[in-house]
Amino acid sequence: MTLGDHADPGLAPELPELLIVVASTEDARALAPLGRPGVDAGDEPVRPVLVATGVDPLAVDEALDELEAPAGRLLLLDGPAHGWAEEAARLIVRLDALITGEPPAGVVVRGGSEAALAAARCAAGIGVPLLHLSVPPTDARTAATAAMIAELAAWQTSPDGGRPYPTELDLLVHRRLAPAPPRPRHASDPNVVRMPASRGPRNSLSA
Repeated sequence: MTLGDHADPGLAPELPELLIVVASTEDARALAPLGRPGVDAGDEPVRPVLVATGVDPLAVDEALDELEAPAGRLLLLDGPAHGWAEEAARLIVRLDALITGEPPAGVVVRGGSEAALAAARCAAGIGVPLLHLSVPPTDARTAATAAMIAELAAWQTSPDGGRPYPTELDLLVHRRLAPAPPRPRHASDPNVVRMPASRGPRNSLSA
């Protein structure tokens, strides 16, 4: 299920989209907060949209639904891919159509998946701001792919790339991904132990 299933067709688009490429269930768990309305959602310059893609986009879409962060786009591959090269080729076609067809305000990718690389190449190729969230690689292939994505993101804001660093988008992403502050505990909280008022003072060595 995607956000489009719940959208009112009579409403005009509110803000430019920030596409979040979600290429695995691990990505879904990490990036789901970006698809939920933030505290300052009304003041944000873009509308984050989760894109369920990768080798098994249906599993990604299902994971996002379970995390209460439904995908705004679902990119299905035309049948199973036999090997990473075929996977990459099919992802490039689908992601290129998505990103170049209606260029977003920015693209966010995570790690070193083939989907992340495909989206990064498309974004860099048409000058769409790219944000790369690094994660520890699982093997040599993902490490090499992540390094290529990092190079693309760095090139884009270099003198040769000519784009300013997307500070606003970076702040929005990291604000939404930041852990929630601890909830203040009140006297009614069952985890709060009320000590007798008559108890004497304690020093730092007492239990």
